[in-house]
Amino acid sequence: MSAQPLRGSRLVIQTLNPTLLPPMARGPSGSSRVLINNLTTSTADCQPIELPVLPPSNEGDIQPNVLEQPCLLLETTPSDAPDDDLVWNSALLHTSDLYTRTLYWDALVAADAVFRISVDLWVLQDWDGEEEVLQLGSYFHVVYLPRSDDEYGVACMCPRWKAAHACIHQDTLCSFIDTLRCLPLIAPFPAPPAVLLQSTPFNDKFIFSCASAMGRYESGKRVVVTLQQDGRWHCHSCRYSDACKHKPHAKAFALEAGLMVNMQDGHQMGATDDAAGDEESAVLVRAAQCGVNLAKHRAISYLPIPPPRWCALPAERATLPLRQVSTNSHFAVEDSLQCVCGLSMPQAVLQGHSGPRVLKTAVLYGLTARRTVSIELLPCPVCCHSRRHIGPDLRDHGIFNWNNTMLFLHKLLNAYTNSYTASETPFSAFYDTFVRVWFAFTRRQCLDSGMQCPTCGSSPDIVIADGVSLGTHVSKLTKSISPPTSVDERSERVDSISSYRARCLPAIPQKDIRTTVNKILDATVTHIPNILPDMSKIDVQYPELSSFIRLYCSNGTNSPYYRTYRDLIQQIAAPDIVLQLIPVAAIEPLQQLRERGNPPNWLQSICPAFGAVINAHVNGQCPIPNDIRNIAGWLAARADDVYTRLAQHEPSPMLQPTSEPWEKTGTCYGLPEIRKRRIYSKLRYDNQGLDRDAEEMGDCNKFYKTYSKNNLTGGILVLCCTHSVCLGFHSIPVAEGRNDVFSAIYTRFLVAPKVIIYDFACQLAPYSFVREARYFQHTRFLIDEMHAHDHTRCGKACFASNAMRFDDRVRAVNTSTAECGNKGIKRIRKSVSFMIHDHAVQYTKVFLDIWNWNTINRIYTMHAK
Repeated sequence: MSAQPLRGSRLVIQTLNPTLLPPMARGPSGSSRVLINNLTTSTADCQPIELPVLPPSNEGDIQPNVLEQPCLLLETTPSDAPDDDLVWNSALLHTSDLYTRTLYWDALVAADAVFRISVDLWVLQDWDGEEEVLQLGSYFHVVYLPRSDDEYGVACMCPRWKAAHACIHQDTLCSFIDTLRCLPLIAPFPAPPAVLLQSTPFNDKFIFSCASAMGRYESGKRVVVTLQQDGRWHCHSCRYSDACKHKPHAKAFALEAGLMVNMQDGHQMGATDDAAGDEESAVLVRAAQCGVNLAKHRAISYLPIPPPRWCALPAERATLPLRQVSTNSHFAVEDSLQCVCGLSMPQAVLQGHSGPRVLKTAVLYGLTARRTVSIELLPCPVCCHSRRHIGPDLRDHGIFNWNNTMLFLHKLLNAYTNSYTASETPFSAFYDTFVRVWFAFTRRQCLDSGMQCPTCGSSPDIVIADGVSLGTHVSKLTKSISPPTSVDERSERVDSISSYRARCLPAIPQKDIRTTVNKILDATVTHIPNILPDMSKIDVQYPELSSFIRLYCSNGTNSPYYRTYRDLIQQIAAPDIVLQLIPVAAIEPLQQLRERGNPPNWLQSICPAFGAVINAHVNGQCPIPNDIRNIAGWLAARADDVYTRLAQHEPSPMLQPTSEPWEKTGTCYGLPEIRKRRIYSKLRYDNQGLDRDAEEMGDCNKFYKTYSKNNLTGGILVLCCTHSVCLGFHSIPVAEGRNDVFSAIYTRFLVAPKVIIYDFACQLAPYSFVREARYFQHTRFLIDEMHAHDHTRCGKACFASNAMRFDDRVRAVNTSTAECGNKGIKRIRKSVSFMIHDHAVQYTKVFLDIWNWNTINRIYTMHAK
């Protein structure tokens, strides 16, 4: 039966645990779901979907028997679902129907607009769904990679797929994968840095597919670069930037092929922005001093305030009132009354206090001017002060009542929120009172984003962590600060793991032998010399490695296996923990390779080093040598020994989730705290304030920057998902360390993420495995692409770019997502450094909530295209 289009229904994005989503992002509780090849549909209003079964291909690589959809979970709801639900039309989700896919495929075939670069990578021209034509100048790479014996994954580089893992390119690839695999390759293996796709008579004269990185940091990612009719080069990723790393590949190809004659790119970059700014005024200190005793002095307005329309979700905008600028000159007593002491009108009536009404004058501050108004008040029986009265809230008028004499339009306060989240806008240009009013206003405003992504929830499989140097003065810290790293005398102690058990973690523990292997690699860069460094120690202690090195040398530098063999040897000789190279899930497949010689085709997704070696032999139609099978068995045994030695205890049992006020603790995550950090008493360097000891760091030459300059705290640690949505943050009292990432994940996530991307992941991996090996046994720790260049001594197994070659889920990730957010947070660094801790946390929280809402709105926009 062919796939039936869903009619009379709308689709709702869901995660595996819908209770983790905010109410607006949840589907109706009564809907039933059935899982068909990872595609979940409602059984109420639509026919079940059957995916086609593919016949085996005649190509040399291993082919699937069943076409699998990527892990996208969708739920259908009846078309009369309430409008306030986060419902998305099926057309917007790009889970295209059979008619659209067929129409798109016919257009691709007719225009010859699909290109096969490698056995698992294609380039497709984009589709304009409204006009039902191919979109000029828009091309996207799509990859199809195995995840297990019966599961394949698809990753597309288009913005729509990155927003919700669903697009028409993915659907078309899955529907016509058998035909696509029969297309001839337009590039040799391995693919060169630049591949010419086609030439056109339109604005994009020549269209290239260019590699993002080559050599040590090769990731498999590719970007479309075009040479336009006016002689300018355009990159789909970097636009017209002169700092683009993709365009040089295309330029070199074009020059060599005679497509251009030293044409100069006429585009000039804009001037570099100077980051210099004036110091923040002491106005923040004075505002903090005035607001210390908030329990006795608070704003008159106390009702919840809706978020501004410019950051509200589309479903919320319809419910937000369209308030015009208030022209009233008199405000009478209303039901919602309160005094600065907190006494409300109903409480005063219950206590038998009700005095005569008093008419006072007040000043209303707007965006461009201020004016005098009159306001009715009631005397406060508790304060008994001539200046303290019970006054109206005025929320329905779009006004924030500060103290019955100073009124502020919501638009004015929202305008500052908009300004400081978009660009650096310190408080020094405002009076002390405005600062106090803004903090009181945002405490009442409903800006909380829930710190979770509507697509992947609050506990995604891939988490990106980064420290931000956003610190306050150390003298402003309070005793109530409680980051996830906090321990006390009541904390659970673990004695089953010790520094003695945590030794000898690399594949080759002896540093002198690792040095010898690296000398052999250095001597064989361009040719194989007649005399190699002394290998006697390697022969005695690691005979499997010795045989493999001799196999590598005997083939010579012109061998098609030279590069893959060399990469594998380099990673074996790396100082990183062996579980980075050989994850726990790869131990059994490597043992199978040793015994039978036929590893599963998905081994490459969890062990890229062996995947590259195996693919080289498969593409060369050459059997896998016994030396490789022996080295696979040795590495599997070595990884199993290290894991068994470290996995001495189970994770802590889940506690009753607790929630403490983030304003005081400085810790705010979308997930509640379900565990406490343990004390590992037999580990020498456990839970230290500074994480910079050379012995604990291993051989990595990258150390943490000291954020405690000028007596500032260590900043904050931020976790985010692959969609750039912040999952939470916590304050760092001293300096950033591996303990911050470890504790944030361990205390919040019920199950550890499958991938953690961090700029110091090479040493976060041993830190985490030593303390909680069973909890992190299925987690991969990867260094983001930007920081990988600083890790010259670390193995490629720690690089996200290395995992991208064979894992579609990692390839689709912008590993610098946290760095992008870090750059945005720098706008508030100067202001935060002058604030007290409570204000700094609130200021940061508002910034990240606005960041999340804007990001979620961009996801909506991508779906709407």
